[in-house]
Amino acid sequence: MNIIRSTFGALLAGSLLASASVAAEGAQAGKKVIFLGADDICEYCAVYNDQIRKLAAEKGIDLEVVTNKFDPAQQATQVDQAIAKRPDAILLWTIDGTALFPAMRKVQRADIPLLLTDVQPDKAREDLWVQYTGGNYEEQGSKSAQLLINALEAKGKPLEGGVIMITGIVGQAQTISMTKGFTETLADLAPNLEILGAQPGNWDTGTSTQAAAGLFTKYGDEIVGVYAAEDIMMQGVLIAAERAGLDPTEMAMVGGGCEPVGIKNIKAGLQYGTVLQSPVDEATYAVQSIVDLFNGAEMSKSVYVPHPMVTAENVDEVCQPWPTN
Repeated sequence: MNIIRSTFGALLAGSLLASASVAAEGAQAGKKVIFLGADDICEYCAVYNDQIRKLAAEKGIDLEVVTNKFDPAQQATQVDQAIAKRPDAILLWTIDGTALFPAMRKVQRADIPLLLTDVQPDKAREDLWVQYTGGNYEEQGSKSAQLLINALEAKGKPLEGGVIMITGIVGQAQTISMTKGFTETLADLAPNLEILGAQPGNWDTGTSTQAAAGLFTKYGDEIVGVYAAEDIMMQGVLIAAERAGLDPTEMAMVGGGCEPVGIKNIKAGLQYGTVLQSPVDEATYAVQSIVDLFNGAEMSKSVYVPHPMVTAENVDEVCQPWPTN
């Protein structure tokens, strides 16, 4: 069973933190948990890592944070090292959901509870973990397609023409799910919009700039809309459009995440919309998952953070600034 908790941003964090103060004396206090996550080189990851350290400390959890630079082989080794330390639980942000299945099986054989965050692998293997908390990426992709359609309608343009996509890293679980949600929804709601091409932006502005430049050169005026799976990749698209002499306000530009650069571009009118995914929400849900585990709460397999659609009309209401140190 999936549960979608439908509160937003600071309201969500505040609510769960309020329950945290009550649970601070609960069974999670003093428990050793090893979090295997992504390196601070990723801005989203850095905010997440800071938040989970803070929230875990507030609840008395002995949290050890171990990160890596998006290297599945290194993370598999880190899982082995974590098992050897015999923690009370492991929280895993899988760099590659499929590649880490053997490592997850080792955690299960060691009889250590495994919780997942941010990246949800194939649900067919969900016997390997107790609970996943984080994004529903297929839902995100679907809402991005709806936003792109809304953008064309808002500009008074017909729902026909070409669309290009800038995706995350090829083969990653979240990239596959986002692409599935976007393409299926677009085909269902606007069948005369054709996806001309897709290139990986690898969650990076520079890579996305190069990827979009190639697609703009190849398809030019055929393009009426661009979907970039993350706002920092949409920033690369906008840079490429400017260099190609294209006016982004004439196209339907949709990103993802409600990231600082996305907020700036939406307010500037360069990007029509985005879909919220907050590192603060994700860290809050992950810590709540740890608390629930040790306090014997009923735990569903999947708990998703909220993903409201965002445009200039509600960006200040929904997109909260990321905390800084």
